[in-house]
Amino acid sequence: MTRTRLFLHAAVAAIVAFGICGQQELNAQDAAVSTGHGVFVGPSLPEADVATAPAMYQGIVLVGIDPPATHPHAWPCVPGDSGCPSLPPNGFVIPYPYQVIPINAAGMIVSTFTTNSASGTADVNVTVTQGKTTISTGSTNFAVSANGQYYAYFPDAALSGATKGAETVTVTTTVGSATITGKITIHVQ
Repeated sequence: MTRTRLFLHAAVAAIVAFGICGQQELNAQDAAVSTGHGVFVGPSLPEADVATAPAMYQGIVLVGIDPPATHPHAWPCVPGDSGCPSLPPNGFVIPYPYQVIPINAAGMIVSTFTTNSASGTADVNVTVTQGKTTISTGSTNFAVSANGQYYAYFPDAALSGATKGAETVTVTTTVGSATITGKITIHVQ
C-alpha cells in the first residue's frame, strides 16, 4: 500500500509539473506572434496578356528596424500620410534592410507584392526560422484588387533568438487560389 501511495503522489506531482511547464512554453510562443498590416501603394501597369500572366508577383522581402519612438510614422509611409507629405505618387518609405542582426533582436518585416488579376482578400503569413526552430510568426489580411501594388508589414516582430547563425524569413501571400512566396536569409551575430 505504501508503494502505491508513493507512486500515485509522484505521478500527480509529475502531471502538475508538466502542466505548469507546458503552459509557460505556450505563453512564450504566443509572445512571438506579430500582427501585421497591409497597405495599398498605388496602381500597377496592367499586363498585356492577362490570360497568360501570373495572378500576382512577389516583390521585396526585408528586415529592418522599427521607426523611432519620437517619429512613429516615419515608415512605412505612403503618399498622403502625415509622416511623408512630399512623397511622390506610387512611392513609399521603408526601413533600411539589414542582413546581419544581433541576438534577441526585434524589428520590422516588410513584403511587397503586385496583383495582376488577383482580387479579394490577401492573407499574408510570415515565419522566421532558424533551422527547425520557429523564432516568430505573424499574419494579416486585407482587401486587394487587380492591378495594384501593396505591401504588408509586421512591426515589433521577433527577428532572432539567442543563437547565432543563419535564419530564414518566409512571407507567403494568398489571394483566392493564387499564392506567392518570398524568402530572405538574415544572419544573427
